[in-house]
Amino acid sequence: MKTGFLITARLKSKRLPKKIILEVNGKPLISHMIDRVKQSKYLDEIVICTSTNEEDSPLVDIASDNDVLCHRGSEEDVLERLSEAATKYSFEYVSCITADCPLIEPSIIDRIIKMYLKNNADLITSFGMPYGQCPYGIKPRSLKKVCEIKEEKETEVWVNYFIQSGLFKIHQLEIDKNLTCPDLKTTLDYPEDFNFIKTIFELLYEDKKYFSLIDIIDLVRKTPSLLSINKHRIEDARVHIEQTSSPVKFRSELINN
Repeated sequence: MKTGFLITARLKSKRLPKKIILEVNGKPLISHMIDRVKQSKYLDEIVICTSTNEEDSPLVDIASDNDVLCHRGSEEDVLERLSEAATKYSFEYVSCITADCPLIEPSIIDRIIKMYLKNNADLITSFGMPYGQCPYGIKPRSLKKVCEIKEEKETEVWVNYFIQSGLFKIHQLEIDKNLTCPDLKTTLDYPEDFNFIKTIFELLYEDKKYFSLIDIIDLVRKTPSLLSINKHRIEDARVHIEQTSSPVKFRSELINN
């Protein structure tokens, strides 16, 4: 089974401009993210999925520098961009997450892929871990079906196209208690998040080029003051997640076909 990991990435951020290419330890955060994803045992390829907008062109070079693939597609239709990449590279299964999750835990990617081999779910979620640690697993054929039945073109928040259609088998991965930490935010949205992530690298990277989510959780539990760097931004993350429950629209003539 040919499996790919799709990183949706753009450089349009306003709260923290060009956040995913800010440098830590001498290289862009998205490059560190790619290094982490490469720790997965079950991936064949990694793809940066960006847009055709000229402002996103630096990501093409970053993909080349890190020996990963790149696909350029719609600026706003993330679902279409993901589906095109899955088709372009002939993936039989994909996992994905946004580029503002630079501290992603690769063992969860492997668990998602192994779970798919057991249950053949259309969508596998991994909710319950800290913000920035919840990749998805998607069957490309189901991803293509969602693109056919959805009505909207703006699909940055897309999981409910699977959930609300009622057409797909969805599985939630069981999360180990040692991977939960409600006060930990590892998404990169604000300057405070960058300061937190940079501090994590300063404290862990020298000893371990790859440090695990458990290493991060152990560190903040031993030094709780670290959480205060961006803890006040957790509520913003919660609000964003709540927005994913908004109704989405489908093409009624296709939803039952």
